[in-house]
Amino acid sequence: MKKLNLCLAAPSFFPTYGGAELRFFRYLPGLRARSIDTRIVTGTPTAHQHTASGHAEEWQQNRVGDILESATPDGTPVHRVRLPDEKGWRRAVLFNQTVARYCQQADHRADVLQLVTGLRPLTIPWIRYLQARRIAVVYAVTIAPRQKNLSKNRFKHVYRAWLARELYNQLDCIITNNTPLRDIIREIGVTTPVEVIPNGVDMQRFQPPGAGAEHRELRLSLGVTEGDFLVTTVGAVTPRKGSDLLLEAWLNIAERFPSAHLGLIGPRTDLQNPKFTAFRDRLEALRQASPVPQNVHFVGEVAKIETYMRATDVFVLPSDREGMPNSVLEAMASKVPVVVTPFTGLSDDLGSPGRHFLLAERDAGSLADAILGLLTNPELRAEFASNGHHWVTSRMDLEIALDRYAGVYRELAARYWK
Repeated sequence: MKKLNLCLAAPSFFPTYGGAELRFFRYLPGLRARSIDTRIVTGTPTAHQHTASGHAEEWQQNRVGDILESATPDGTPVHRVRLPDEKGWRRAVLFNQTVARYCQQADHRADVLQLVTGLRPLTIPWIRYLQARRIAVVYAVTIAPRQKNLSKNRFKHVYRAWLARELYNQLDCIITNNTPLRDIIREIGVTTPVEVIPNGVDMQRFQPPGAGAEHRELRLSLGVTEGDFLVTTVGAVTPRKGSDLLLEAWLNIAERFPSAHLGLIGPRTDLQNPKFTAFRDRLEALRQASPVPQNVHFVGEVAKIETYMRATDVFVLPSDREGMPNSVLEAMASKVPVVVTPFTGLSDDLGSPGRHFLLAERDAGSLADAILGLLTNPELRAEFASNGHHWVTSRMDLEIALDRYAGVYRELAARYWK
């Protein structure tokens, strides 16, 4: 099979990344196995973004525009440009210049550029520049847009829809991870080809609990003893992810099960962003209001999330807006029952509510009732766990997603190879 050179680009990719970046980071070994040689172009995070321990000082020692070469743990080359700390046009222009220059390097001239994040109106000239040099440009739309109040911001909404249409129509292809995102893109008049490719789950990594003791040791490290319950959620601690809604619901759960534990797994974004001060104070007030505040754990980022999934009794996603939430799929693959609140982007791609996952109304009382319904009914927990596991293993295998991505990349590259 002919080798294809792929450039993955995002203003902040590795070692700082969000859900979309993390997903593509996990795709690297599978793409390599499909003769796709991948390189990463990225930048340094803004001053308010979460940064990995030990890297911020290294970046700050360099001048804006300096290049820092490194590699991911699996050896994928990373080409990082030192960007300005604050958002703005200078940051966007410098990043786009770096991507365009790197995609044309003699030792790894890109056939396809996959923009993971960072698509802005300022990107349009660079998209055309690369396409003129026979490099296909793809963008991944991975999360539903915010819902707008048209009665107050109709002009702004129309303008943003026009801008998005003009921007998306410059691309060779758009990839979404569910059908609602595809429909949203089509509704604003985008004519660029759109491929729907579900995220996919690594079934070797995310499996039901086995004979190993690692997940039991993890439970003990959190103070979860035999017969106690562990409820978890995964994602950055932010208002969009509904961290405060879950903590409010937890007050009712802790009253009924004072020995139960709640684990919020993900970076404390609220600690870095000054805009989240009121949100952070609300989280702490809710935690202290719990009958057993020490049983609420802000776990932070973890390397072996699969161990936490296997240690979980009930998984909860109280998010307001998503694309295809990998955390839900990974919980299902680990044979854990799932509770979800309605979010913008929810679709049948995630399974059927009431069969593959439990759908609760987006308020603390309803969410608490749904979680308690599972905790108090072992047969119901087993039923949702089994149904969700069957859904994911039969439809959402990572290998299927990787085959689809590889196929799209090769089809696009072939247009320019002719």
